[in-house]
Amino acid sequence: MKPYALPISERRAYRGMLLDFNERTVSTSPIIKKAILNLLKSDTLQLYPEYGGLEVKLAKYAGVDSDQILITNGSDQGIDLVFRTFTETGDTVIIPTPSFAMFSQSACISGNKILRPMYAKKNLSFPLDDVLSMINGSIKLIVLCNPNNPTGTAVSIDGIEQIAQRAPNAIILVDEAYFEFSALTAVTLIEKYPNIIVIRTLSKAFGLSSLRIGYIVASKNYINEFSKIRGPFDVNMIAYTASLAALEDLKDMQRYVNEVMKKSKPMIEKFFFENDIRFYASAANFILYKPIQEQEEKILRDNGILVRAQDKTNIENTLRLTIGTIEQMKQFIKVYRNKILKKSKSIKYAFIDRDGTLIFEPQDTFQIDSIEKLKILDGVIPSLNKLSKKGYELIMVSNQDGLGTSAFPLANFEVPQNKMLEIFEKNGITFTKIYICPHMPSESCMCRKPKIGLVKKFLKVNQIDKNNSFVCGDRETDRRFAKNIGIKYVSMKTNGNFQTALSQGGIIV
Repeated sequence: MKPYALPISERRAYRGMLLDFNERTVSTSPIIKKAILNLLKSDTLQLYPEYGGLEVKLAKYAGVDSDQILITNGSDQGIDLVFRTFTETGDTVIIPTPSFAMFSQSACISGNKILRPMYAKKNLSFPLDDVLSMINGSIKLIVLCNPNNPTGTAVSIDGIEQIAQRAPNAIILVDEAYFEFSALTAVTLIEKYPNIIVIRTLSKAFGLSSLRIGYIVASKNYINEFSKIRGPFDVNMIAYTASLAALEDLKDMQRYVNEVMKKSKPMIEKFFFENDIRFYASAANFILYKPIQEQEEKILRDNGILVRAQDKTNIENTLRLTIGTIEQMKQFIKVYRNKILKKSKSIKYAFIDRDGTLIFEPQDTFQIDSIEKLKILDGVIPSLNKLSKKGYELIMVSNQDGLGTSAFPLANFEVPQNKMLEIFEKNGITFTKIYICPHMPSESCMCRKPKIGLVKKFLKVNQIDKNNSFVCGDRETDRRFAKNIGIKYVSMKTNGNFQTALSQGGIIV
């Protein structure tokens, strides 16, 4: 098991928009704040909580009887309760994947065997057929996150009913953390299928994330079982008081939801569509999308916007964006347009070989493995400076035979390499990327020049000005590398003058 990945340190102090954890992006209702202040003024914090009317109000809100409600310390506790109540070591559970990490964590704590049908890679749609095919008499619990976090995709209520019909002896856990945004609920199925248990939270649309308050909707019998396991005072009095106030001010919540789902979200979807930014259809208050720049998360963070990077199976290299108010999304679009799309315009790149092109290549060995062997070739520093000033991004691409083996230890390479980069930096020269293939020719890897495996991802996410970009090197492999990329090749004599080679190759520096 691994610990849950917490937010960046000092996230509360971040001076910018927090669009990374699907929280409400504006302050809670004034009525909630007033209720909390009144509680503080009552001088009763020294007393244990007393629960009375919240279950009644939640039952009315959910459309069920009050004995079908159990309040919990966040929906996380609700998930834990379901797993601890209904599963034990060795039981098999189905958790469609990728999904919220707490499901797998609770299953692992309970010692469950996990089956993981995958959300479709193409569009991240719910794997209904796969789930149905996995159901048999040994399945104890099936998790349905609806809409799913982090994909945003949903399973239809009809699909949930099909699963309930196929698995009458299994618990169907439906996590509806984003119910207010999606308006999808399986609560209406509970009377017909009492094996369905719904979990919700007041963290999202109501904005009570920091108070940790959630609730379970289930049959009366199941609520009684959960009550045997839950602690007597798990929900604190501030959270309880704030929840009562929140349910008295549903108009505030609904105004926020309407703005997010009917105005802000369509605006972001339109912006992404018009700029060829791939995103996945979402039924919640967030959108999963494919970045068009390397380090896009960092670029946004440095410009006042936090988004959440995702690296789980089938959603590798995606970012999750929380949708906020119209003004917040206008600011996101402004930053994205100025800092991301601007960078995505076609850029001139100089892909440059290292040994024999930038630095002297010893004749007795192909390895520059010490500072003593390091010698920067004539014309390199002034030419790299001029290329940078003319708008070229510098990319170093090199084959280093057997790097990391006993014959060529990594440390022997890094010492002269770092010294070379230090010299360049002192002269105002910075390489945007450095790509090194460590394999021997006999290994038939996909990254050794002239193959383009080293730069394949880079080429995919960056728009290259192929009319003005070039490869400069001293070997036939460099020429074929340029051809495989589809850009010009500038030939250089091994250990020759770099500036002369560029001039003769038509690169004016």
